[in-house]
Amino acid sequence: MDPQPVAARFPVEQLQVGDLLLMLGKSQLSKLIAWFGDSTYSHVSLVSADGLLIEGIRPAVKESPLADRLAPDGPVVFVDAYRSLAADGGALGTEDRAAVLRHARSLIGTTFAQDDLVTIGLLVALRGKPRHLPVWLRWLIREATEHAIRADSDRMLCSEFAYRAFADADTTPARRLARPIVPGEPSDLPFPDVDYAKLQEEVREMLKPKHKVLGQNAIGAEALAGSAPVWDTIDALELDDDALEASIAALRAQVGLAAPHHVDVANAAEGLLGVAWPERGPPNPKLVRPRDLADSPASQFLGRL
Repeated sequence: MDPQPVAARFPVEQLQVGDLLLMLGKSQLSKLIAWFGDSTYSHVSLVSADGLLIEGIRPAVKESPLADRLAPDGPVVFVDAYRSLAADGGALGTEDRAAVLRHARSLIGTTFAQDDLVTIGLLVALRGKPRHLPVWLRWLIREATEHAIRADSDRMLCSEFAYRAFADADTTPARRLARPIVPGEPSDLPFPDVDYAKLQEEVREMLKPKHKVLGQNAIGAEALAGSAPVWDTIDALELDDDALEASIAALRAQVGLAAPHHVDVANAAEGLLGVAWPERGPPNPKLVRPRDLADSPASQFLGRL
């Protein structure tokens, strides 16, 4: 799985149109997205032409300079490059790369991206709830799953955009460039080191004040004011496993996943494949993770930018 040890930097000028850039964002939610996605990656972009990239990022799919992403004060910790190949692992021709770029550009400004909480909610639905949750993580998972249930299903995640740029490109036959998605071995990545104060700020910005807090006492007032964690609320403290499982089950049902008694990392890929196509056909694009794109036979690791 992603990525191989990085021996040397890959030259940016050797990137080709349609190559994938997988990265880890600097935010606390990015750390959690990567971990719930069983990966070191939280985001994926598509290489465009003339030093640009295209990506599904709030508030809309857009094209922007790659140099801005790679700047020392940019929003990511690192960026890894993957060469896009044909579905059979062979070289991807110039005309096919052009078809991918045309379709990706057709989505600019018209297809809006989901936010990070929706991403976490869908990843939890796919991967399952970790055991032995602290209160703050129990609260975050519940908020993420309910946020995903309320979200506009027409909006795309970053990895869904990258997958669809190939799968929905104008080719004969249709879907000829769809990237194969294969089950991978679960990782044993440690839980990330999260700055809870920064995480609180990120979550509050996405949700805005919507929670009832602990009555009118000091803890509740501070929670709204910003000095106490937003998960120190009545809802969070009283949220038991049954309530959390019910929230996850509702989201799984909404995206067409079966609802087993427990879902662990080992069968996350089983949930990804064939959820809408019983005979293990194309994957559900909304459940494609950055890791799945990196692990695809149609991706070849190039190096770190």
